[in-house]
Amino acid sequence: MSVYEGLTESQQFACRVIADHARSTAFAIADGILPGNEGRNYVLRKIKRRAIYHGREHLGLNDLFFYKVCDFVVGEMSGAYPELETQRDFISKMVRIEEERFGKTLAAGSEKMEEFRKRAGNPTDKILEDFRSALREYNNPTTVNGRILKDMQEFLERDENPQNEAERAIRDLRRKILTPLVPLFDTYGYPADLIRLGLEEQGASMSEEDFTEAFDEALADLQKQSGIGKTERKSQVSPVYAEIFAKAGANKFQGYDTTQISDAKVVAILDGENQVKELSSGAQGSVILDQTPFYAESGGQVGDTGLMIGVQPPATAGGTDFRATIADTYSPVTGLIIHKVTVDKGSLKVGDIVMATVDVEKRDATRRNHTATHLVHAALKEVLGTHVKQAGSVVAPSYLRFDFTHYQPMSESEVSEVEDLVNRYILQNEPITTDVMALEEAMRSGAVAMFGEKYGGEVRVLSVGDGAFSKELCGGTHVRATGDIGSFKITADEAIASGVRRIRAITGFDAFARFREDERLIDASLGALKTQRDNVPNAIERLQEELKKTRKEMDELKLKIATGTIGGASSNGDEAREINGVKV
Repeated sequence: MSVYEGLTESQQFACRVIADHARSTAFAIADGILPGNEGRNYVLRKIKRRAIYHGREHLGLNDLFFYKVCDFVVGEMSGAYPELETQRDFISKMVRIEEERFGKTLAAGSEKMEEFRKRAGNPTDKILEDFRSALREYNNPTTVNGRILKDMQEFLERDENPQNEAERAIRDLRRKILTPLVPLFDTYGYPADLIRLGLEEQGASMSEEDFTEAFDEALADLQKQSGIGKTERKSQVSPVYAEIFAKAGANKFQGYDTTQISDAKVVAILDGENQVKELSSGAQGSVILDQTPFYAESGGQVGDTGLMIGVQPPATAGGTDFRATIADTYSPVTGLIIHKVTVDKGSLKVGDIVMATVDVEKRDATRRNHTATHLVHAALKEVLGTHVKQAGSVVAPSYLRFDFTHYQPMSESEVSEVEDLVNRYILQNEPITTDVMALEEAMRSGAVAMFGEKYGGEVRVLSVGDGAFSKELCGGTHVRATGDIGSFKITADEAIASGVRRIRAITGFDAFARFREDERLIDASLGALKTQRDNVPNAIERLQEELKKTRKEMDELKLKIATGTIGGASSNGDEAREINGVKV
Protein backbone atom coordinates (compact mmCIF):
# COMPACT_ATOMS: atom_id res chain seq x y z
CA MET A 1 0.00 0.00 0.00
CA SER A 2 1.36 3.44 -0.96
CA VAL A 3 1.78 6.29 1.49
CA TYR A 4 -1.05 8.17 -0.24
CA GLU A 5 -3.49 5.28 0.23
CA GLY A 6 -2.71 5.23 3.93
CA LEU A 7 -3.80 8.84 4.40
CA THR A 8 -7.21 10.03 5.55
CA GLU A 9 -9.70 11.40 3.06
CA SER A 10 -8.93 15.03 4.05
CA GLN A 11 -5.18 14.40 3.75
CA GLN A 12 -5.61 12.83 0.31
CA PHE A 13 -7.66 15.86 -0.75
CA ALA A 14 -4.88 18.15 0.52
CA CYS A 15 -2.32 16.20 -1.52
CA ARG A 16 -4.39 16.59 -4.68
CA VAL A 17 -4.80 20.34 -4.06
CA ILE A 18 -1.04 20.80 -3.55
CA ALA A 19 -0.14 18.78 -6.68
CA ASP A 20 -2.62 20.63 -8.88
CA HIS A 21 -1.73 24.10 -7.57
CA ALA A 22 2.03 23.43 -7.78
CA ARG A 23 1.64 22.62 -11.46
CA SER A 24 -0.42 25.76 -12.10
CA THR A 25 2.05 27.89 -10.11
CA ALA A 26 5.13 26.66 -11.98
CA PHE A 27 3.59 27.25 -15.41
CA ALA A 28 2.12 30.66 -14.47
CA ILE A 29 5.45 32.03 -13.19
CA ALA A 30 7.25 30.63 -16.23
CA ASP A 31 4.78 32.66 -18.34
CA GLY A 32 5.72 35.84 -16.45
CA ILE A 33 2.80 36.02 -14.01
CA LEU A 34 3.80 37.02 -10.47
CA PRO A 35 1.71 36.94 -7.26
CA GLY A 36 -0.19 40.18 -6.77
CA ASN A 37 -3.43 41.74 -5.58
CA GLU A 38 -5.34 42.14 -8.84
CA GLY A 39 -6.50 40.06 -11.80
CA ARG A 40 -4.54 36.98 -12.80
CA ASN A 41 -1.77 37.89 -10.34
CA TYR A 42 -4.25 37.55 -7.50
CA VAL A 43 -5.49 34.22 -8.87
CA LEU A 44 -1.92 32.91 -8.69
CA ARG A 45 -1.45 34.21 -5.13
CA LYS A 46 -4.77 32.68 -4.14
CA ILE A 47 -4.01 29.15 -5.37
CA LYS A 48 -0.53 29.22 -3.83
CA ARG A 49 -1.94 30.23 -0.46
CA ARG A 50 -4.63 27.57 -0.66
CA ALA A 51 -2.02 24.87 -1.32
CA ILE A 52 0.22 26.07 1.53
CA TYR A 53 -2.78 26.23 3.88
CA HIS A 54 -3.76 22.62 3.10
CA GLY A 55 -0.18 21.45 3.61
CA ARG A 56 0.04 23.13 7.01
CA GLU A 57 -3.49 22.37 8.21
CA HIS A 58 -3.95 18.76 7.05
CA LEU A 59 -0.44 17.37 6.46
CA GLY A 60 1.49 19.08 9.25
CA LEU A 61 3.97 20.68 6.82
CA ASN A 62 4.87 23.69 8.95
CA ASP A 63 8.25 24.27 7.30
CA LEU A 64 8.68 25.62 3.76
CA PHE A 65 7.60 22.87 1.37
CA PHE A 66 5.64 24.28 -1.59
CA TYR A 67 8.67 25.58 -3.47
CA LYS A 68 10.08 22.04 -3.37
CA VAL A 69 6.90 20.64 -4.89
CA CYS A 70 7.04 23.27 -7.66
CA ASP A 71 10.66 22.35 -8.31
CA PHE A 72 9.58 18.71 -8.62
CA VAL A 73 6.98 19.79 -11.20
CA VAL A 74 9.72 21.50 -13.21
CA GLY A 75 11.84 18.35 -13.13
CA GLU A 76 8.95 16.15 -14.24
CA MET A 77 7.62 18.35 -17.04
CA SER A 78 10.64 20.23 -18.39
CA GLY A 79 11.15 17.59 -21.08
CA ALA A 80 7.93 18.61 -22.80
CA TYR A 81 8.14 22.23 -21.69
CA PRO A 82 11.82 23.34 -21.78
CA GLU A 83 10.90 26.90 -20.71
CA LEU A 84 10.28 25.48 -17.24
CA GLU A 85 13.92 24.40 -16.94
CA THR A 86 15.06 27.81 -18.19
CA GLN A 87 13.05 29.50 -15.44
CA ARG A 88 13.70 26.86 -12.73
CA ASP A 89 15.74 29.07 -10.39
CA PHE A 90 13.38 32.01 -10.79
CA ILE A 91 10.29 29.86 -10.13
CA SER A 92 11.87 28.38 -7.01
CA LYS A 93 12.94 31.81 -5.72
CA MET A 94 9.54 33.43 -6.34
CA VAL A 95 7.60 30.59 -4.69
CA ARG A 96 9.92 30.51 -1.68
CA ILE A 97 9.72 34.28 -1.11
CA GLU A 98 5.92 34.22 -1.31
CA GLU A 99 5.76 31.13 0.93
CA GLU A 100 7.90 32.82 3.59
CA ARG A 101 5.73 35.95 3.51
CA PHE A 102 2.51 33.99 3.66
CA GLY A 103 3.84 31.83 6.47
CA LYS A 104 4.25 34.94 8.65
CA THR A 105 0.79 36.22 7.71
CA LEU A 106 -0.77 32.81 8.32
CA ALA A 107 0.90 32.48 11.72
CA ALA A 108 -0.40 35.87 12.91
CA GLY A 109 -3.88 35.30 11.48
CA SER A 110 -4.12 31.73 12.75
CA GLU A 111 -3.25 32.92 16.25
CA LYS A 112 -6.13 35.40 16.12
CA MET A 113 -8.45 32.73 14.62
CA GLU A 114 -7.57 30.42 17.53
CA GLU A 115 -8.33 33.21 20.00
CA PHE A 116 -11.67 33.64 18.27
CA ARG A 117 -12.44 29.92 18.62
CA LYS A 118 -11.50 29.93 22.31
CA ARG A 119 -13.71 32.93 22.93
CA ALA A 120 -16.60 31.13 21.21
CA GLY A 121 -17.40 29.41 24.53
CA ASN A 122 -17.97 32.72 26.27
CA PRO A 123 -21.76 33.19 26.55
CA THR A 124 -21.40 36.87 27.50
CA ASP A 125 -19.74 37.81 24.19
CA LYS A 126 -22.61 39.32 22.17
CA ILE A 127 -20.76 39.30 18.83
CA LEU A 128 -19.81 35.66 19.20
CA GLU A 129 -23.30 34.70 20.33
CA ASP A 130 -24.68 36.35 17.17
CA PHE A 131 -22.12 34.41 15.15
CA ARG A 132 -23.04 31.07 16.74
CA SER A 133 -26.74 31.79 16.35
CA ALA A 134 -26.39 32.72 12.69
CA LEU A 135 -24.21 29.68 12.05
CA ARG A 136 -26.80 27.38 13.66
CA GLU A 137 -29.56 28.89 11.53
CA TYR A 138 -27.46 28.61 8.40
CA ASN A 139 -26.76 24.92 8.98
CA ASN A 140 -30.10 23.86 10.45
CA PRO A 141 -33.02 23.64 7.98
CA THR A 142 -35.54 23.50 10.85
CA THR A 143 -34.94 27.15 11.75
CA VAL A 144 -36.74 30.01 10.02
CA ASN A 145 -33.75 31.21 7.99
CA GLY A 146 -32.71 27.60 7.43
CA ARG A 147 -36.07 26.89 5.81
CA ILE A 148 -35.67 29.99 3.67
CA LEU A 149 -32.28 28.70 2.51
CA LYS A 150 -33.75 25.30 1.72
CA ASP A 151 -36.72 26.73 -0.18
CA MET A 152 -34.92 29.58 -1.94
CA GLN A 153 -34.34 27.51 -5.06
CA GLU A 154 -38.06 26.86 -5.30
CA PHE A 155 -38.72 30.60 -5.16
CA LEU A 156 -36.32 31.14 -8.04
CA GLU A 157 -37.72 28.22 -10.04
CA ARG A 158 -41.18 29.81 -9.85
CA ASP A 159 -39.72 32.90 -11.58
CA GLU A 160 -40.18 35.06 -8.54
CA ASN A 161 -38.33 38.40 -8.35
CA PRO A 162 -34.69 37.58 -7.39
CA GLN A 163 -34.81 40.47 -4.90
CA ASN A 164 -37.40 38.68 -2.77
CA GLU A 165 -37.60 38.36 0.96
CA ALA A 166 -35.91 34.96 0.95
CA GLU A 167 -32.80 36.18 -0.86
CA ARG A 168 -32.51 39.28 1.29
CA ALA A 169 -32.78 37.20 4.45
CA ILE A 170 -30.13 34.73 3.42
CA ARG A 171 -27.76 37.54 2.33
CA ASP A 172 -28.19 39.19 5.72
CA LEU A 173 -27.48 35.86 7.39
CA ARG A 174 -24.26 35.35 5.43
CA ARG A 175 -23.11 38.87 6.33
CA LYS A 176 -23.96 38.25 9.98
CA ILE A 177 -21.79 35.10 9.96
CA LEU A 178 -18.86 36.93 8.39
CA THR A 179 -19.01 40.14 10.46
CA PRO A 180 -16.88 38.89 13.41
CA LEU A 181 -14.39 37.23 11.02
CA VAL A 182 -13.71 40.23 8.76
CA PRO A 183 -11.21 41.85 11.21
CA LEU A 184 -8.94 38.81 10.69
CA PHE A 185 -8.59 39.94 7.09
CA ASP A 186 -8.77 43.70 7.54
CA THR A 187 -6.45 43.99 10.56
CA TYR A 188 -4.19 40.93 10.46
CA GLY A 189 -4.07 40.13 6.74
CA TYR A 190 -5.56 36.64 7.10
CA PRO A 191 -6.64 35.68 3.54
CA ALA A 192 -10.35 35.84 2.79
CA ASP A 193 -10.29 32.55 0.90
CA LEU A 194 -8.91 30.80 4.00
CA ILE A 195 -11.69 32.30 6.09
CA ARG A 196 -14.08 30.73 3.59
CA LEU A 197 -12.32 27.37 3.96
CA GLY A 198 -12.61 27.65 7.74
CA LEU A 199 -16.35 28.23 7.45
CA GLU A 200 -16.70 25.22 5.18
CA GLU A 201 -15.06 23.09 7.85
CA GLN A 202 -17.73 24.31 10.26
CA GLY A 203 -20.46 23.37 7.79
CA ALA A 204 -21.26 26.88 6.51
CA SER A 205 -20.64 26.13 2.84
CA MET A 206 -20.98 29.07 0.45
CA SER A 207 -20.24 29.45 -3.23
CA GLU A 208 -17.31 31.72 -3.99
CA GLU A 209 -19.65 34.30 -5.50
CA ASP A 210 -21.96 34.31 -2.45
CA PHE A 211 -19.02 34.45 -0.05
CA THR A 212 -17.36 37.33 -1.91
CA GLU A 213 -20.58 39.34 -1.97
CA ALA A 214 -21.27 38.82 1.75
CA PHE A 215 -17.62 39.37 2.70
CA ASP A 216 -17.40 42.65 0.76
CA GLU A 217 -20.60 43.90 2.42
CA ALA A 218 -19.33 42.96 5.90
CA LEU A 219 -15.96 44.61 5.17
CA ALA A 220 -17.68 47.77 3.93
CA ASP A 221 -19.76 47.87 7.13
CA LEU A 222 -16.62 47.56 9.26
CA GLN A 223 -14.76 50.26 7.35
CA LYS A 224 -17.78 52.55 7.47
CA GLN A 225 -17.89 52.23 11.26
CA SER A 226 -14.15 52.79 11.72
CA GLY A 227 -13.63 55.37 9.00
CA ILE A 228 -11.06 53.14 7.27
CA GLY A 229 -10.80 53.24 3.53
CA LYS A 230 -12.96 56.32 3.03
CA THR A 231 -11.68 57.69 -0.24
CA GLU A 232 -13.30 60.03 -2.71
CA ARG A 233 -14.46 58.32 -5.88
CA LYS A 234 -13.37 59.85 -9.13
CA SER A 235 -16.03 62.17 -10.40
CA GLN A 236 -17.98 61.05 -13.43
CA VAL A 237 -17.21 62.68 -16.77
CA SER A 238 -19.27 65.82 -16.97
CA PRO A 239 -22.02 65.87 -19.66
CA VAL A 240 -20.71 69.26 -20.77
CA TYR A 241 -17.63 67.60 -22.32
CA ALA A 242 -19.80 65.25 -24.38
CA GLU A 243 -21.90 68.22 -25.44
CA ILE A 244 -18.85 70.19 -26.59
CA PHE A 245 -17.43 67.15 -28.36
CA ALA A 246 -20.71 66.54 -30.20
CA LYS A 247 -20.88 70.18 -31.24
CA ALA A 248 -17.25 70.96 -32.16
CA GLY A 249 -15.81 67.50 -32.80
CA ALA A 250 -12.30 66.34 -31.92
CA ASN A 251 -9.62 69.01 -31.72
CA LYS A 252 -6.52 68.18 -33.70
CA PHE A 253 -3.25 67.54 -31.82
CA GLN A 254 -0.28 68.99 -33.72
CA GLY A 255 2.28 68.58 -30.93
CA TYR A 256 4.26 65.76 -32.54
CA ASP A 257 5.47 68.17 -35.23
CA THR A 258 5.45 71.60 -33.61
CA THR A 259 5.29 73.44 -30.29
CA GLN A 260 3.51 76.53 -31.62
CA ILE A 261 0.33 77.20 -33.60
CA SER A 262 -0.47 80.80 -34.60
CA ASP A 263 -4.05 80.36 -35.87
CA ALA A 264 -5.89 78.26 -33.31
CA LYS A 265 -9.60 79.05 -32.94
CA VAL A 266 -11.38 79.10 -29.57
CA VAL A 267 -14.38 76.75 -29.93
CA ALA A 268 -15.54 76.67 -26.29
CA ILE A 269 -14.79 78.18 -22.88
CA LEU A 270 -15.66 76.64 -19.51
CA ASP A 271 -15.93 78.22 -16.08
CA GLY A 272 -15.95 75.10 -13.93
CA GLU A 273 -18.54 72.90 -15.64
CA ASN A 274 -20.51 75.77 -17.17
CA GLN A 275 -20.01 77.02 -20.71
CA VAL A 276 -19.38 80.75 -20.92
CA LYS A 277 -18.83 83.16 -23.81
CA GLU A 278 -15.91 85.11 -22.35
CA LEU A 279 -13.07 85.06 -19.81
CA SER A 280 -11.97 88.44 -18.43
CA SER A 281 -8.62 89.55 -17.04
CA GLY A 282 -7.67 87.66 -13.86
CA ALA A 283 -10.22 84.90 -14.47
CA GLN A 284 -9.44 81.20 -14.56
CA GLY A 285 -11.14 78.71 -16.84
CA SER A 286 -10.78 75.95 -19.40
CA VAL A 287 -10.33 76.63 -23.10
CA ILE A 288 -10.91 74.25 -26.03
CA LEU A 289 -9.21 75.04 -29.35
CA ASP A 290 -9.89 73.54 -32.77
CA GLN A 291 -6.19 72.55 -32.95
CA THR A 292 -3.38 72.57 -30.40
CA PRO A 293 0.31 71.76 -29.92
CA PHE A 294 -0.29 71.03 -26.21
CA TYR A 295 -0.01 67.39 -25.11
CA ALA A 296 -2.79 66.33 -22.71
CA GLU A 297 -1.83 64.25 -19.67
CA SER A 298 -1.90 60.59 -20.74
CA GLY A 299 0.09 57.37 -20.41
CA GLY A 300 1.97 58.73 -17.39
CA GLN A 301 3.21 61.85 -19.21
CA VAL A 302 2.13 65.10 -17.58
CA GLY A 303 0.24 67.75 -19.56
CA ASP A 304 2.07 70.60 -21.30
CA THR A 305 2.21 74.17 -19.99
CA GLY A 306 2.77 77.39 -21.89
CA LEU A 307 1.13 80.59 -23.21
CA MET A 308 -1.90 81.66 -25.20
CA ILE A 309 -1.67 85.04 -26.95
CA GLY A 310 -4.34 86.88 -28.94
CA VAL A 311 -3.68 87.59 -32.63
CA GLN A 312 -5.54 89.56 -35.31
CA PRO A 313 -8.06 89.04 -36.72
CA PRO A 314 -10.48 89.18 -35.04
CA ALA A 315 -10.12 92.39 -33.08
CA THR A 316 -13.01 91.47 -30.79
CA ALA A 317 -10.54 89.85 -28.40
CA GLY A 318 -8.53 93.01 -28.11
CA GLY A 319 -6.09 91.63 -30.66
CA THR A 320 -2.59 91.10 -29.38
CA ASP A 321 -3.51 92.64 -26.01
CA PHE A 322 -4.81 89.27 -24.83
CA ARG A 323 -2.43 86.99 -22.95
CA ALA A 324 -3.08 83.89 -20.78
CA THR A 325 -0.93 81.31 -18.98
CA ILE A 326 -1.72 77.64 -19.57
CA ALA A 327 -1.03 75.77 -16.33
CA ASP A 328 -2.09 72.27 -17.43
CA THR A 329 -3.57 70.28 -20.30
CA TYR A 330 -5.85 67.28 -19.92
CA SER A 331 -8.30 65.13 -21.90
CA PRO A 332 -11.49 64.04 -20.06
CA VAL A 333 -12.94 62.56 -23.27
CA THR A 334 -10.94 60.88 -26.03
CA GLY A 335 -10.36 63.42 -28.77
CA LEU A 336 -11.07 66.46 -26.59
CA ILE A 337 -8.04 68.41 -25.30
CA ILE A 338 -8.69 71.07 -22.66
CA HIS A 339 -6.32 73.85 -21.55
CA LYS A 340 -6.51 75.22 -17.99
CA VAL A 341 -5.76 78.92 -18.30
CA THR A 342 -5.40 82.05 -16.21
CA VAL A 343 -6.01 85.29 -18.13
CA ASP A 344 -3.11 87.64 -17.45
CA LYS A 345 -4.50 90.60 -19.45
CA GLY A 346 -7.27 91.38 -21.91
CA SER A 347 -10.24 89.08 -22.43
CA LEU A 348 -10.96 85.95 -24.47
CA LYS A 349 -14.16 85.13 -26.35
CA VAL A 350 -15.46 82.09 -28.19
CA GLY A 351 -14.44 82.40 -31.87
CA ASP A 352 -11.22 84.34 -31.18
CA ILE A 353 -7.99 83.37 -32.92
CA VAL A 354 -4.99 82.81 -30.65
CA MET A 355 -1.38 81.74 -30.84
CA ALA A 356 -0.76 78.69 -28.59
CA THR A 357 2.87 78.21 -27.54
CA VAL A 358 4.19 75.28 -25.50
CA ASP A 359 6.88 75.84 -22.86
CA VAL A 360 9.65 74.28 -24.95
CA GLU A 361 12.12 73.88 -22.09
CA LYS A 362 9.65 71.83 -20.04
CA ARG A 363 8.49 69.87 -23.09
CA ASP A 364 12.08 68.94 -23.96
CA ALA A 365 12.79 67.86 -20.38
CA THR A 366 9.61 65.75 -20.37
CA ARG A 367 10.54 64.17 -23.70
CA ARG A 368 13.97 63.21 -22.36
CA ASN A 369 12.38 61.51 -19.35
CA HIS A 370 9.75 59.74 -21.44
CA THR A 371 12.24 58.18 -23.83
CA ALA A 372 14.45 57.30 -20.85
CA THR A 373 11.45 55.47 -19.35
CA HIS A 374 11.36 53.17 -22.39
CA LEU A 375 15.08 52.52 -22.06
CA VAL A 376 14.67 51.78 -18.34
CA HIS A 377 11.91 49.25 -19.05
CA ALA A 378 14.08 47.42 -21.56
CA ALA A 379 17.16 47.58 -19.31
CA LEU A 380 15.26 46.15 -16.32
CA LYS A 381 14.10 43.21 -18.44
CA GLU A 382 17.69 42.68 -19.56
CA VAL A 383 19.22 42.86 -16.06
CA LEU A 384 16.52 41.41 -13.79
CA GLY A 385 14.70 39.02 -16.13
CA THR A 386 11.78 38.75 -18.53
CA HIS A 387 9.32 38.66 -15.61
CA VAL A 388 9.64 42.45 -15.28
CA LYS A 389 6.44 44.18 -16.39
CA GLN A 390 5.53 47.87 -16.21
CA ALA A 391 3.05 48.56 -13.40
CA GLY A 392 2.72 52.34 -13.81
CA SER A 393 4.79 55.42 -14.53
CA VAL A 394 4.98 59.18 -14.19
CA VAL A 395 6.89 61.29 -16.70
CA ALA A 396 7.42 64.89 -15.57
CA PRO A 397 9.91 67.59 -16.62
CA SER A 398 12.08 67.17 -13.51
CA TYR A 399 11.99 63.39 -12.95
CA LEU A 400 10.64 60.04 -14.07
CA ARG A 401 9.05 57.38 -11.90
CA PHE A 402 8.73 53.79 -13.06
CA ASP A 403 6.81 51.00 -11.28
CA PHE A 404 7.58 47.40 -12.21
CA THR A 405 7.01 43.84 -11.06
CA HIS A 406 9.95 42.37 -9.17
CA TYR A 407 10.22 40.27 -6.03
CA GLN A 408 13.11 41.89 -4.12
CA PRO A 409 15.16 45.11 -3.87
CA MET A 410 17.72 45.71 -6.58
CA SER A 411 21.29 45.16 -5.48
CA GLU A 412 23.90 47.89 -5.87
CA SER A 413 25.42 46.04 -8.82
CA GLU A 414 22.01 45.65 -10.51
CA VAL A 415 21.29 49.38 -10.17
CA SER A 416 24.71 50.16 -11.68
CA GLU A 417 24.13 47.68 -14.51
CA VAL A 418 20.75 49.25 -15.39
CA GLU A 419 22.28 52.74 -15.33
CA ASP A 420 25.22 51.61 -17.50
CA LEU A 421 22.92 49.96 -20.03
CA VAL A 422 20.66 53.01 -20.37
CA ASN A 423 23.64 55.39 -20.63
CA ARG A 424 25.30 53.13 -23.20
CA TYR A 425 22.27 53.50 -25.48
CA ILE A 426 22.26 57.25 -24.82
CA LEU A 427 25.92 57.52 -25.90
CA GLN A 428 25.24 55.45 -29.01
CA ASN A 429 22.75 58.17 -30.03
CA GLU A 430 20.28 55.66 -31.43
CA PRO A 431 17.54 57.25 -33.60
CA ILE A 432 13.96 57.20 -32.26
CA THR A 433 11.41 56.22 -34.92
CA THR A 434 7.62 56.23 -34.72
CA ASP A 435 5.30 54.20 -36.95
CA VAL A 436 1.51 54.38 -37.01
CA MET A 437 -0.08 51.00 -37.71
CA ALA A 438 -3.02 48.78 -36.88
CA LEU A 439 -3.00 47.32 -33.37
CA GLU A 440 -2.87 43.72 -34.63
CA GLU A 441 0.09 44.53 -36.89
CA ALA A 442 1.90 46.28 -34.04
CA MET A 443 1.50 43.25 -31.77
CA ARG A 444 2.77 40.93 -34.51
CA SER A 445 5.85 43.14 -34.90
CA GLY A 446 6.81 42.43 -31.27
CA ALA A 447 5.84 45.80 -29.79
CA VAL A 448 5.22 45.78 -26.04
CA ALA A 449 1.72 46.85 -24.96
CA MET A 450 0.89 47.90 -21.41
CA PHE A 451 -1.52 45.46 -19.73
CA GLY A 452 -4.79 47.24 -18.89
CA GLU A 453 -4.23 50.18 -21.26
CA LYS A 454 -6.92 50.97 -23.84
CA TYR A 455 -5.79 51.25 -27.46
CA GLY A 456 -7.65 52.33 -30.56
CA GLY A 457 -7.65 50.68 -33.97
CA GLU A 458 -4.43 52.48 -34.93
CA VAL A 459 -1.49 52.90 -32.56
CA ARG A 460 1.89 54.60 -32.49
CA VAL A 461 4.83 52.22 -32.19
CA LEU A 462 8.02 53.76 -30.79
CA SER A 463 11.32 52.02 -31.61
CA VAL A 464 14.80 52.72 -30.27
CA GLY A 465 17.23 52.10 -33.12
CA ASP A 466 16.13 48.98 -35.00
CA GLY A 467 13.68 48.08 -32.21
CA ALA A 468 15.65 45.06 -31.00
CA PHE A 469 16.29 46.63 -27.57
CA SER A 470 13.05 48.60 -27.13
CA LYS A 471 9.80 48.69 -29.11
CA GLU A 472 6.62 49.80 -27.34
CA LEU A 473 3.18 51.18 -28.05
CA CYS A 474 3.20 54.81 -26.93
CA GLY A 475 1.31 57.99 -27.76
CA GLY A 476 3.61 60.36 -25.87
CA THR A 477 6.23 62.83 -27.09
CA HIS A 478 9.86 61.72 -27.40
CA VAL A 479 13.35 62.90 -28.36
CA ARG A 480 14.65 62.47 -31.91
CA ALA A 481 17.62 60.36 -30.80
CA THR A 482 18.74 58.85 -27.50
CA GLY A 483 21.72 61.24 -27.35
CA ASP A 484 19.26 64.08 -26.67
CA ILE A 485 18.64 62.57 -23.21
CA GLY A 486 22.16 63.58 -22.16
CA SER A 487 22.59 61.35 -19.11
CA PHE A 488 20.60 59.10 -16.79
CA LYS A 489 20.79 58.54 -13.02
CA ILE A 490 18.64 56.39 -10.70
CA THR A 491 17.95 58.23 -7.43
CA ALA A 492 15.75 55.72 -5.55
CA ASP A 493 14.58 52.09 -5.50
CA GLU A 494 11.71 51.29 -3.15
CA ALA A 495 8.87 48.82 -2.61
CA ILE A 496 5.29 50.06 -3.08
CA ALA A 497 3.44 46.72 -2.84
CA SER A 498 4.13 43.02 -2.61
CA GLY A 499 5.98 42.11 -5.80
CA VAL A 500 5.96 45.70 -7.13
CA ARG A 501 8.87 48.12 -6.90
CA ARG A 502 9.39 51.75 -7.90
CA ILE A 503 12.47 53.51 -9.16
CA ARG A 504 12.91 57.26 -9.51
CA ALA A 505 15.42 58.70 -11.92
CA ILE A 506 16.56 61.96 -13.50
CA THR A 507 18.02 62.88 -16.89
CA GLY A 508 19.61 65.75 -18.76
CA PHE A 509 20.32 68.96 -16.83
CA ASP A 510 18.69 67.55 -13.69
CA ALA A 511 21.25 64.73 -13.69
CA PHE A 512 24.10 67.22 -14.20
CA ALA A 513 22.75 69.32 -11.31
CA ARG A 514 22.68 66.18 -9.15
CA PHE A 515 26.30 65.39 -10.05
CA ARG A 516 27.37 68.94 -9.13
CA GLU A 517 25.48 68.74 -5.83
CA ASP A 518 27.19 65.42 -5.03
CA GLU A 519 30.58 66.99 -5.77
CA ARG A 520 29.81 69.94 -3.50
CA LEU A 521 28.79 67.63 -0.63
CA ILE A 522 31.89 65.47 -1.08
CA ASP A 523 34.19 68.51 -1.12
CA ALA A 524 32.56 69.86 2.05
CA SER A 525 32.98 66.46 3.70
CA LEU A 526 36.65 66.32 2.71
CA GLY A 527 37.23 69.69 4.34
CA ALA A 528 35.49 68.67 7.57
CA LEU A 529 37.23 65.28 7.73
CA LYS A 530 40.61 66.68 6.63
CA THR A 531 41.27 63.73 4.33
CA GLN A 532 41.54 62.76 0.67
CA ARG A 533 38.60 61.67 -1.53
CA ASP A 534 39.57 57.99 -1.65
CA ASN A 535 39.91 57.87 2.14
CA VAL A 536 36.44 59.25 3.08
CA PRO A 537 34.94 55.89 4.19
CA ASN A 538 37.97 55.14 6.40
CA ALA A 539 37.88 58.61 7.93
CA ILE A 540 34.17 58.29 8.78
CA GLU A 541 34.73 54.83 10.28
CA ARG A 542 37.62 56.19 12.38
CA LEU A 543 35.44 59.03 13.70
CA GLN A 544 32.68 56.59 14.63
CA GLU A 545 35.14 54.44 16.59
CA GLU A 546 36.50 57.51 18.41
CA LEU A 547 32.95 58.63 19.22
CA LYS A 548 32.06 55.19 20.57
CA LYS A 549 35.24 55.16 22.69
CA THR A 550 34.56 58.67 24.05
CA ARG A 551 30.98 57.76 25.01
CA LYS A 552 32.22 54.69 26.84
CA GLU A 553 34.78 56.78 28.78
CA MET A 554 32.08 59.34 29.67
CA ASP A 555 29.78 56.60 30.99
CA GLU A 556 32.61 55.16 33.11
CA LEU A 557 33.46 58.62 34.47
CA LYS A 558 29.82 59.32 35.40
CA LEU A 559 29.66 55.99 37.21
CA LYS A 560 32.82 56.78 39.21
CA ILE A 561 31.46 60.20 40.16
CA ALA A 562 28.14 58.71 41.24
CA THR A 563 29.81 56.05 43.42
CA GLY A 564 32.26 58.51 45.02
CA THR A 565 35.41 56.84 43.71
CA ILE A 566 36.62 60.19 42.32
CA GLY A 567 37.70 62.97 44.66
CA GLY A 568 36.41 66.48 44.79
CA ALA A 569 39.23 67.94 42.74
CA SER A 570 38.51 65.78 39.76
CA SER A 571 34.74 66.00 40.07
CA ASN A 572 34.59 69.81 40.30
CA GLY A 573 32.83 69.73 43.65
CA ASP A 574 30.13 67.32 42.48
CA GLU A 575 31.50 64.38 44.48
CA ALA A 576 29.08 62.01 46.23
CA ARG A 577 28.29 62.90 49.86
CA GLU A 578 26.76 60.81 52.61
CA ILE A 579 23.59 62.31 54.04
CA ASN A 580 21.75 60.38 56.76
CA GLY A 581 23.52 57.20 55.66
CA VAL A 582 22.70 57.63 51.94
CA LYS A 583 25.24 58.63 49.28
CA VAL A 584 23.91 61.36 46.98
